[in-house]
Amino acid sequence: MPCNKPRLYIALYPSGVRNNEELKYHWAFLIGPKVEKGEVVPGTRCHVKNSGVGWTYEEARLRNIRNTTNLLARIVVAKIQDEERLIALLHRVPIIQGDSNWRCLTWIANALAEIAKDGKCVSSAQLDWQKIEAFARQYVGDKTANGRYQPAPELLRAKPTWNMLENKESIP
Repeated sequence: MPCNKPRLYIALYPSGVRNNEELKYHWAFLIGPKVEKGEVVPGTRCHVKNSGVGWTYEEARLRNIRNTTNLLARIVVAKIQDEERLIALLHRVPIIQGDSNWRCLTWIANALAEIAKDGKCVSSAQLDWQKIEAFARQYVGDKTANGRYQPAPELLRAKPTWNMLENKESIP
């Protein structure tokens, strides 16, 4: 039986804070198909964002998860076993207001812990937040240092993608 399970990605975006490594990126989940045919691959982004009045959960269908606005990179962290269960779980991950140390990456780390605890929404997975965070920061840092996001035509290409399950890059 062929295995064509959707994939769960960690996505990194610039946060707008350049002089603080800890706050440098905005973190989100992307959900997309295993096989990405063509230039446009629809999917879903799930994340929390601070609109100035507090943190809110947002789930949005995306026209193309290979190259969303400001996307820096995608990291495959899991094969999705039950997408509906995963989405429901993400809706239930607590959002904390009024704590200056709580951010989007806190929510991502908490969500990964809940996904691991659930044990049913994903199958093969790398859910260790410390490994994911360290790798993702290094990966995007290396791509930035090597000029991957400059000049402007580079921004139109599908964004760098690393598969932590297979330990290989699928889009340079």
